[in-house]
Amino acid sequence: MDIRLLQTFLLVAKIGNVTQAADQLNFSQPTVTAQIRTLEEEFGVLLFERVGKKLYITEAGLRLTTYAEKLLLLYGEAKATVQEFTHDRNIKVGLGTAVAAHTLSPILREFQGRVSNVSVSIEHCFDIPIAVKGILDNSFDLALVHDNVSNSRVLQFNVVVEKLLWVAHTNLLNTYGHNMWRLPFIALKQGSIYRTKYDQFLRERTITPILEYSDSEAVRQAVLNGLGVGVLPEILVRSHLEDGTLHEFRDAPILEIDFSVIFHKDKTFTLAMRTLLMLIAENANINNGLSDYLLST
Repeated sequence: MDIRLLQTFLLVAKIGNVTQAADQLNFSQPTVTAQIRTLEEEFGVLLFERVGKKLYITEAGLRLTTYAEKLLLLYGEAKATVQEFTHDRNIKVGLGTAVAAHTLSPILREFQGRVSNVSVSIEHCFDIPIAVKGILDNSFDLALVHDNVSNSRVLQFNVVVEKLLWVAHTNLLNTYGHNMWRLPFIALKQGSIYRTKYDQFLRERTITPILEYSDSEAVRQAVLNGLGVGVLPEILVRSHLEDGTLHEFRDAPILEIDFSVIFHKDKTFTLAMRTLLMLIAENANINNGLSDYLLST
């Protein structure tokens, strides 16, 4: 039953005039009459009787008013309760890499300017399977990762191509000169997506890193402490290059890494989620099809 039928019924019962009720509801008189008739057919009783030009509510109609008021009150409570969830009070985002946090920060600032009363929960998961699991079990609404995902239930759109730079503290140049391959190397552990990008160049020159870390932030700190050369995303070292703390070896092999957003293919986007994804698409530095996908769903 359309809840609006009960709203119309209660107003007609209160006013006792179909024409006046139609005016208040911004309906035509025949529409209000048809709605009352629909209710009468639903219950199989007369709700109003017309004597001359006067409208009288029947005993059945009087009995229905009590239940109609309760139903409308309950409907209002249900609507308010459900809307606590549909108003996007929280978006859950998984980050598959520390660099993704730097990539996401300016997007989140813009998001906060567009959408109010919505929080974004960030969880770091430096293992791709953990990020994918979060998408599949709905622990994450979306995630930013740096590796390919092979799962038919997960959609993936590349959003950022990030340069990987070969950098070292400028003080090391006084000791080793500008020949990068003479310097000690700091690397991520074997198996990381970054390491696979440059590992072949180290092997070709039989270079064994003097230090290995499990995350890029640790590598950055080691490089800043002057312990050796590191291969790091540009976004992590840009400020240090600008202030002269670090030196970039521009004759080194050119490396890039893709960052992508993933989400469940059957995910129903709330307005805030869609806004955040559109901002990610707008800030992407590659043409990835994410905007077209969002506009088509």
